[in-house]
Amino acid sequence: MKIKYIYCFFILVMLFTGCQSEEKEFGELPEKKLKKEPSNVVQLPIELTKNEARFPVEDLVSETAGSLQYDSIHRTLHLTINDDQFYLIDGVPVLERNGEYIANDEIYLIIEDDRPYLPSSFLEAGLGLDINYSKEVVSFEWLGPVEKVGGPPSDFNFETWDTEKMIDYLSFLKKPIKGAQVSTIPSHLPGAKRPYRNGYHEGVDWYDFASGGDINIETPIYGMAKGIVVRADHNYKEYPSPEVRNKDLKFTSSLGETPEYIFDKLRGRQVWIQYPNGVMSRFAHLSAIPEEIQVGQEIDENTIIGYVGNSGTSGAVNQDLTELHLHQDLLIYGELFWKPLKQDEVLTVLKNIFKQ
Repeated sequence: MKIKYIYCFFILVMLFTGCQSEEKEFGELPEKKLKKEPSNVVQLPIELTKNEARFPVEDLVSETAGSLQYDSIHRTLHLTINDDQFYLIDGVPVLERNGEYIANDEIYLIIEDDRPYLPSSFLEAGLGLDINYSKEVVSFEWLGPVEKVGGPPSDFNFETWDTEKMIDYLSFLKKPIKGAQVSTIPSHLPGAKRPYRNGYHEGVDWYDFASGGDINIETPIYGMAKGIVVRADHNYKEYPSPEVRNKDLKFTSSLGETPEYIFDKLRGRQVWIQYPNGVMSRFAHLSAIPEEIQVGQEIDENTIIGYVGNSGTSGAVNQDLTELHLHQDLLIYGELFWKPLKQDEVLTVLKNIFKQ
């Protein structure tokens, strides 16, 4: 009997100490769960102005281990964050990311005291971050390198392309002006040598006397293919006088090159369309843009995106209709399409893609 009681007592002791051991083990778990993880939240100081919440680009670069190159002559910013490359020009409301253009007119380069700033909208639209505002600070979670957004495929080798490859790549485009033909005048063609504007003509010119099609100030310009509007200069302001425009030209002459921000002003009123596979078209010197053409809008070859004009030219500031034409630049992932080609090859490409 005593042995039975002793045995039962032994069992109870074992159970009691076992429960205590389990209690202690489970009691440690909440403490582990409550342990604070390292914070990935970045707090970026911002400046509030009348027009925007902005931040110095160098602060963002410091927080993200990126890099920047600001050219004070051209007023351009090259920004690298992770594997993404961004490019902006002062006064141009367009963000280029990895050679493609983002449909967002809230991102632009701000220069003050030769120091580059960006609006806080860049963090959302450019980097895809969720941001929170508090007094004079914008915060976001930064997890380090992420997958590159868009851009050319890894095997893309634009510099080795011949005319056949270029024609095949651009053959989806239709004429911007119906009934017109590509001019064969050398100075109207992309890559033609010039003693000004950085030594060459960037795009193709569509003049009435050279392209036909009865080109005048009421001539509509069509979207050429399915694409997205990434720039539409509805609020364009012309040079106020010939003297102001000539001052810019005199400055470019003294430099021996045309800074990008001035080059953009000389293109006048513009619409930019981003197409698939990195193809983008700048339509310049427009006289007007239909109200319904807005940044982010999808267009196609039947969409009228603007009308022929001479904005940005000497004719416009002199308030006459001289220099009336469409200037059009074609780019592939941020590079002018004709860069790998010879001049006769450029004409061959244009005649083939715009033969319709």
